[in-house]
Amino acid sequence: MIGEDWGAVIGYQLAARDRDQVSALVFVEALFPGFGFEDHTALTPENVGSGMHLWHLGFYFQPDVPEMLIAGHERELITYMIKNERSRPDSATADAIEEYVRCYSMPGGVRSMLAIYRAMLVDAEQNREAARKKLDIPVLALGGSAFIGDRNEAQMRLFADDVTGHVFDAGHDLAEEVPDEMAEAVLPFLAART
Repeated sequence: MIGEDWGAVIGYQLAARDRDQVSALVFVEALFPGFGFEDHTALTPENVGSGMHLWHLGFYFQPDVPEMLIAGHERELITYMIKNERSRPDSATADAIEEYVRCYSMPGGVRSMLAIYRAMLVDAEQNREAARKKLDIPVLALGGSAFIGDRNEAQMRLFADDVTGHVFDAGHDLAEEVPDEMAEAVLPFLAART
């Protein structure tokens, strides 16, 4: 199982809940609700200085207001987030941006994206419950030096015993920013487990 950002947290839950279906987990650039993720929403000098002030989480959590303010401005939001989360903003192709805009502009698109964030309190409880028993599968924790970085490996050690970490010279979207380097780390890790 390979997951990036929220897909990584979902991948962890799949591995924790259905241990027979996941033989290895690649956990990419994500923080766990219930294990410090929420701390990064605070306006502190440390969060701002480290680039980890996740101001948007509180905004996204509010009912109806984000939908009202984002509607018709999906491109601006996507462009802003890519520019501020990536070390290589030019790694987002015009086609990729168009696809993000198309999806978020569809009826319910923004609301669906926001629902992921609005479920964080439930996710936190589920993560705390799942963490009671560590994963018995190998985990590769990948981070970008300009975003979550080595915190991926540190937090995964709370959830699994067999954890290997790697940090790339990149921001938050590794699969688009450093696809070749990511493949060089992921493919041997998975090949050793098949």
